[in-house]
This record gives sequence, C-alpha cells and structure tokens, in this order.
Amino acid sequence: MTHPADTLVYDAAKIAARQADGRFDYNSQLSAPESGLLDILRRWLSRCLNAIFGSETAESVTVWLLVGFFVLAVGLILFFIYKKRPELFLREKRKPLPCEVEEENIYRIDFEKELAAALAADNFRLAVRMLYLQTLRLAADRQWIDWQIYKTPTEYTRELKPAGLKATFRDFTNRFLQVRYGNFRATRELFDSMRRLQDELGKGGCSETDG
Repeated sequence: MTHPADTLVYDAAKIAARQADGRFDYNSQLSAPESGLLDILRRWLSRCLNAIFGSETAESVTVWLLVGFFVLAVGLILFFIYKKRPELFLREKRKPLPCEVEEENIYRIDFEKELAAALAADNFRLAVRMLYLQTLRLAADRQWIDWQIYKTPTEYTRELKPAGLKATFRDFTNRFLQVRYGNFRATRELFDSMRRLQDELGKGGCSETDG
C-alpha cells in the first residue's frame, strides 16, 4: 500500500509573523523573575562556596552565612542606635523600697522621724544614710554646696566652701561611702562617730559665720 506524500510546506512568512506576535513569545514566560539584592548576594556567595566546598556543602553554608550576616547587620544597627540614644535601652527606674530614700528627696524627708525609726529597728545602715542626707541638706541650706541630683559625694567634698571644714566633711563622707558602696558593716559605733562629725560641721559653720 502506497502512503500519500507529505505535503507539509514551510511557510517562512507565517513563521516570521508568529514570532513577531507577543502571544507566541513562550520564552518570556520561562525567564527568571527579577532578582533582589539578597538573591544576587546569595547566588554570588553560593558560587564562591561551590568552587571551594562543592555544591551540597555550599548550599548549607550559604544559608548560615547569610543568617550570620543578617544578625551582624542588626547588631550593628542596634549598636549605633544605642550610641546615639542610650536612653531607649534603659529599663524604667525601679521604685525605691520603703527602707530606701533617694538623694533627690532630701527636701521631702522628715529626718528626725526617719532616723528615730531606723535606730529603733537597729537598722544602722539606713541610719547612716539618713544622717548623710541630713548633712547634705544642712550644707545646701547654708550654701556650702550647690546641691544637684547628678552630683556625687566626692564632688561635694571638693566644692565645700568653708575650707576649714573640708577635712571633717571628707572624713564624714568617706565613712558613708564605706557603708553605702564598700560593703562595710554599719554599727552603732560608726553611726555615733558620724553623728559627732556632723555636730562638728554644724558648730564649725556657726563659728565661721560669727567670725
């Protein structure tokens, strides 16, 4: 049996027309989508690692390196923010316990009441602190010091105006600092010695004023 001859004819004009027709541009559908910077970086890094470690190892290492870079970038951003605005990273200041009185409250403290309560409870650590704050109030009222919230005890010892009282005030302040920050045990004897120094400061101020 004889088969009919194949009469398929290549029509160059039709082929050209269809190639120019966008509906038949199937290759565009197969092209890769536009890549972002992260994809470009990942492929570049993957190629570099692939040349060193091989394809399987490179793929896993690439992921971890990208994670590491991301963590490092976030850390650097947080560091720069901290340098510019450190207050954003500070916790809210805790409220003082009932047995604590902050230095900024020296003008609202009933010192005699607080000292009597601390001594009655044998809380000499608190009594020492109250005595120090009371002395700061005395010095501020007599304008021996320029009291400010941010100043340290050492600054007050340097700026005390009656030069003849500086040594006594420094001794008084050092005993407070030993208890407050040096983990020294506060005792009745230590409190009494500071009370005597406080009396010397009070009398010394009056004698200089009288003179």
